[in-house]
Amino acid sequence: MSDGIQHHLGLVDSIEAEAVGVPGQRTFNITVKNGHGEAVVWMEKEQLFQVGISIKQFIASRESTADPAPFSPDAPPPEQPVSLEFKTGEMSLRHDAASDVFTLTAQDSGAEDDDPGHEPVEVHFSFTRTEAEALADSALEVVASGRQPCPLCGGPMNAGGEHFCVKKNGHNRGAATFE
Repeated sequence: MSDGIQHHLGLVDSIEAEAVGVPGQRTFNITVKNGHGEAVVWMEKEQLFQVGISIKQFIASRESTADPAPFSPDAPPPEQPVSLEFKTGEMSLRHDAASDVFTLTAQDSGAEDDDPGHEPVEVHFSFTRTEAEALADSALEVVASGRQPCPLCGGPMNAGGEHFCVKKNGHNRGAATFE
């Protein structure tokens, strides 16, 4: 992550994953809130999926700390509440074993542009293991609630079951039926 404007929200009070729009045209985000502000981090479907999978894999591989130490953030929270909303390019997830707290860092995708006047924006927010489990479940549920996969090729089917199916040599006159 590069230098720029950094916002450290600390431990959040609420965190949720959601999709906005109809399947095939959805946009995805993670929304967090606490007394220091709120952030809406928009992302690609695959990024949200990876957040959910990464948390699930981490939790499955490590047991909870029996008596976690108090969480100590990397930086003090903002003096004034902040309200951020941006599309992320890069994200990272880390875990503090002593406090059993996860921290997600997201950098806006505009930071990848060659615009010399663009100041990169980064947000850091932390959440407990319980919140991490809920976020992972929510993220995977949101991602899975999209278009149904084609039974032949696995590609997403449009409303009515039609799509360009390579397994049918590109032809589709309706949904496939199996007996």
